[in-house]
Amino acid sequence: MVVVDLIGDIVTKVAAKWDRPEGQPALAPFYMYGHPVEIVNELQKKSKHPTGKINKFPLIALFQDFEERRGENQANEGEVSLNLIIATYTKAEYLSSQRYEVNFKPILLPIYELLLDEIVKSMYFNDISFGLVPHTKIDRVYWGKQGLYGSEGNIFNDRIDAIEITDLNLKIKNHIYKC
Repeated sequence: MVVVDLIGDIVTKVAAKWDRPEGQPALAPFYMYGHPVEIVNELQKKSKHPTGKINKFPLIALFQDFEERRGENQANEGEVSLNLIIATYTKAEYLSSQRYEVNFKPILLPIYELLLDEIVKSMYFNDISFGLVPHTKIDRVYWGKQGLYGSEGNIFNDRIDAIEITDLNLKIKNHIYKC
């Protein structure tokens, strides 16, 4: 399996365990991977279809390109440092406090916790355990019209609240690629 498939398998398990908050329209999270511009373009395509509009969020997206270091340890097939987002639609008029009550607490944070739990449970990676998955978490309130990665960065056309996960450092077990 390649890295994008390992994460896809984990997101499938997250989606199966996702318990939609009462009164929330949120569907189970779905998965995309690719360059940020590609992800935004695919989300735009979904917006143009009647059913696509409602099947965009919550989203777990793995951003490419990422390096995969190999050949340094017999127990690890490779080591990666991944960047992902967990995103959901938001309203422009929300204050930050409303965003936490409407999007972060009932949707984004539970998906984030499930994602970390499923990364550990997957048994794909070495040197991680519950509560010890090395990464940086950034709460992104009303993340959209300013771009993801600097002035040349990707621009979301949707209004979203998101949790960005950067530097998700994972050591892929040696036997995983031989499956």
